[in-house]
Order: sequence, then structure tokens, then C-alpha cells
Amino acid sequence: MTSHCPNMRVNPFLIIVLALLVLVMQGCFHSSSGGGSIGVTPNADPTGYYTNNGFVDVRMADNTSQRLVNDMQGMVTDGQLMMLSDSENITYIGTFTVSGNDFSGSVTVYEAGAMVQQDVSVTGLITEGSSLTGTLGGSGVANGTFQLNYAADNGPVNLAQLERAFDWSPVINLNIPNLNLADTTQVAPADNIGTGGTGSNIFDGCSYRGRIDPIAGTHLYTVSVTMVNPCTGAAAGVVDAIPAYTGLASVRGTDRFVLALSNGEYDFSGEYFECLVLFCTPQ
Repeated sequence: MTSHCPNMRVNPFLIIVLALLVLVMQGCFHSSSGGGSIGVTPNADPTGYYTNNGFVDVRMADNTSQRLVNDMQGMVTDGQLMMLSDSENITYIGTFTVSGNDFSGSVTVYEAGAMVQQDVSVTGLITEGSSLTGTLGGSGVANGTFQLNYAADNGPVNLAQLERAFDWSPVINLNIPNLNLADTTQVAPADNIGTGGTGSNIFDGCSYRGRIDPIAGTHLYTVSVTMVNPCTGAAAGVVDAIPAYTGLASVRGTDRFVLALSNGEYDFSGEYFECLVLFCTPQ
């Protein structure tokens, strides 16, 4: 019997093209509900307290000689970055955005309580739950690299952890005031934090009152204070011209309180120790 079907030849190249087209179309219509979009990295979360063994490797005033600071600690939440050295009285405060594991933003730099540079670019990498590394794009103290190390204890905090019979006292930086947090039972918006006059430098004779509250689920507090009375001494008419300060705070262990406060022109930031007697020195 003779077949009436024509003799058909199939082009192998055409089969390959059709197969690839099917695969591509499957990828286009793949539902993200089963595992997310291919190749998209979720934003890292850098929120937390970073302990005091980080560093900044920056420059001296000549913008050439190295200035390495090895006691940097920091606080990060909701796009806010605050890092400070208690020994060098340097503070970097700014904002940033996150894209995947990268972040970028800008900081204002304070030294000895006063602003020295602003709008300094900052870029870097987040290793979630481990570190924050970055580059500062300014000059001198704002020209270089840094690393913050995530603290092992980053559990939620509460106001009861801050209550002390006597003041929290500065460990090194005597430019900042003693802090009285004995009335932390006051309900918002009532003041629950007070300060005594500072010992020296640009905040000599200034006193403050304000509010501190824990940020739910973090190892951080929000802080806002305002000068109660005009400052006396060298500070009169200078730092009290801008009386309101805001920032973040945290605790390390049971006897260290870390504070970073600023208002764009001045800051008082540093580390405090638990004073167990009327007159005491840090242990």
C-alpha cells in the first residue's frame, strides 16, 4: 500500500528554539508566592546596638596622617545611624537607606561637642546580626572607613533597667552632664529624665529635662531633652541658643549607658557608668 503522506523533515534547530522559548515563558509566569522573585535580595535589617570594639580609620586635620580610633560603638534603627567614640569625643549622626545588603546616606560629624562637618556621604555593607562596615566621604575625621560590631546582647530593653539610686555619671567625657533617671515611672509625655550641670567645656552650667522611652523589640531607647534654664559660664548664649536635642540610647551589660544626642550644631554623647555611691569612679 502506497502512503499518501508527504515525506516530512523536522528541523532540529527549530526544536531547540521552541524548547528554550517554553522555558523562558515559564520563568516569566512563575508565581512569586512559591519562593519570591529570582535574583532579588531582601533588604537586610541592621537594627540594634553595636558594642564598643568597632573602629574608624580616618585622617588627622591635615587630611593625610592616619587617625585610628578603636572604641567605636553605635546604634541603628529606622534609617538612623549614630556611632561614637567616648575616648576621642567624636560622634557621627545621620540617616541612610538600605538596598539589599548595601546602605547609603549622610552623616553630621561632631567633635568635642560641636559640629565640624555636615552632609558627609556614607556608604557601606550590612552583615545582618554581625557588623556594619562603611566608607566616609568627607575630610579629616570624616575621611576613611569604619566598622561597627553587633553586640551579643541585643534583647529588648525597658525603663526599669535605667533606674538608679544615684546619677549615671560620664566615664570619660566630662563635657556631658550627669543623668538622673530615677523617675522613669512617669507616663509619656511627662519628663522622666533630668540632668545636672556639666563639669567643663561648652556645656558648663547647662541643665536639661526630657523623655526617654524604649523602642519596642529592640535594645534601644529614643531620647529627647530640652534645656531647662539658660546656661551659665562659657556656654551662656551659645549652646542654649538651640535648646532641643534628640537621639538614641542603649545599655551594655548592667552598668553602662550609652547616649548620642544632637541638634545639628551641638551634641552631647558618650558612655555613662552606674554610680553606686554619692561619689564614685568607673570600675
